[in-house]
Amino acid sequence: MGVQEKAVFEFIERVDNHILVDDLLDDLLKVVGDYGFQHMIYTGLPVENTSIEPLVKTNRFPQAWWDRYIERDYAKRDAVCQQMFSTMSPFAWQEVQPEFSSKAGAAQVAGEAAEHGLTDGYIVPVFSRDEWLSAISFGASTKLKLSPKDRGALNLMAVYTSSAIERRQEKQPTRGKLTSREREVLLWTSAGKSCWDVSVILGISEKTVRFHTAQIRTKLNASNTIHAVARALQQGEITLGQLAESLGDIH
Repeated sequence: MGVQEKAVFEFIERVDNHILVDDLLDDLLKVVGDYGFQHMIYTGLPVENTSIEPLVKTNRFPQAWWDRYIERDYAKRDAVCQQMFSTMSPFAWQEVQPEFSSKAGAAQVAGEAAEHGLTDGYIVPVFSRDEWLSAISFGASTKLKLSPKDRGALNLMAVYTSSAIERRQEKQPTRGKLTSREREVLLWTSAGKSCWDVSVILGISEKTVRFHTAQIRTKLNASNTIHAVARALQQGEITLGQLAESLGDIH
């Protein structure tokens, strides 16, 4: 076993020994530094007009770059981010397909990222209990040539790191995002009821129903009702029993 491979497996053995996430990330960045990376981020990916900012779980990208990325909503033009919606396979940033890299603004985002020390990178889709699509992305200040063995090592470390972070979050007490009224609105709309129908059923104004619907989508980072229901089920905001009961009310 080579030195790099040994370092990877030793990191995996240490993953659950770190009490603080920051210590875990310090350790990860030290190991991936041998592959040429200096930065990383673990985040969910935004859908349609939502923002990536509330989806970030851990971030070790240069702060000045990240501030600009958020301020200018670059996720919508970032070719790396956009390609993630079409594949579940890890890939190097320089391997982004032309259909994404040629879109308006994509070259500008890549150029500005390079100015902030993010010339190249490697992104790995990972499991998240909160988001329908998440990834760990490693960033480097220079162009890299990764061998299949290098990619395998990065994939492995990304999966173990994300799993360790998820386990820590599971141990933390959680509070429901949705109010009881918002859950009612979501269940009725999932049954195919219009905003007017829901307003009559719940005895509130149609304007209020629309407000609750907008709040639900914002809180769950959902693009439509179907997506909101899936996210609510995933996060325990509603149960399959409640959903089945609401669907039964269609008849």
